[in-house]
Amino acid sequence: MKAIWLSLVWITVASPAAFADSCTAIEPQLKTISKDLGRNATTAAENLLAPLEAAHPDCAQLLLVHARIKAAQGSVAEAQELFLRYQEQAPDDSTGMAYFARFLIDQAEYQRADDLSASALDRGPGDPAALAVRGQILDMKRQSQLGLELLKRSCELDPDNADAQFQLGALYDRAKRPADAVKHFQKVVDLDPGYPPAWDYLALNLEPLGEVERADAAYKKALAVNQDGPHFDAFLDYNYGRFLAKRDQLLESKRHLDRAVELVPDFRATWYDRAKVNLRMGNYPEARTDAEKAASLTGQTGGIIDLQIYALLEQIYRRLGETELAEKYAALTRETPPPVRKGYEQAPPQ
Repeated sequence: MKAIWLSLVWITVASPAAFADSCTAIEPQLKTISKDLGRNATTAAENLLAPLEAAHPDCAQLLLVHARIKAAQGSVAEAQELFLRYQEQAPDDSTGMAYFARFLIDQAEYQRADDLSASALDRGPGDPAALAVRGQILDMKRQSQLGLELLKRSCELDPDNADAQFQLGALYDRAKRPADAVKHFQKVVDLDPGYPPAWDYLALNLEPLGEVERADAAYKKALAVNQDGPHFDAFLDYNYGRFLAKRDQLLESKRHLDRAVELVPDFRATWYDRAKVNLRMGNYPEARTDAEKAASLTGQTGGIIDLQIYALLEQIYRRLGETELAEKYAALTRETPPPVRKGYEQAPPQ
């Protein structure tokens, strides 16, 4: 509500009664649309928007709503034009700045997003949207504790915003706090059951808590809703394939890892984990091909550390009876310094 009146104060300079009455008359509908957008119900919001734009063309808040809908639909040029038009009409509205900054993050315009999110929080220190996007930016800038505090405040003020809950859950995930992460990812899927990355992250964080059946159900939910679009999760099959491999469901694991190498062929971990499954299944030539592919992807950041790949290749070549190559990788294993941290250099992006 504060954001609405901030924009109206500016607008009334030009036409006090027309603009103010136009937005005030549809305040209940604006609240409903805001709630729909908070849970990513873009179609419902769009259906409400169309007649309102026709009946109340002078309500500036409808420009912001339209911009958010176009951003959610991936219509980049239209969304940016609408955000800029809204800024012209409501230059001091923290909410408009915040959602524009969130859009800019998605376009990888990080400096603009940083500047705009700082301005949004300065103008609206109690605005949930401003708190959420500034918290996300600060986490990206490795000021994670401050980012956490802002995201927590945002979720306390507006607990029904799925994106803010997701960002807070992701921060807890990176901090290796699965119990806290689960609470927020569960909230996301309660608000938006069609959000595949939230189901995926929920499953990833349930597993270390020992809730294996619940994790399996979350993965299956994610797969059921993982459709092409802005929220498509390319790493879902990889994560579920690894989960199944740990439970010795090798055929099903391989099916998902086969899809993973198609979706993210430049990510070393996909090839490495499929190589391990092929080795366990006795598919030695396939295991060799996958492991050598993983070894060849040295230019990317993150992924499986070289030490693990060399150790795996040694095992594969011994099974194939190729002693010379096995010794080569055994030597590389001995010569490669151990990693600073165990496991992967970097978690799969979502």
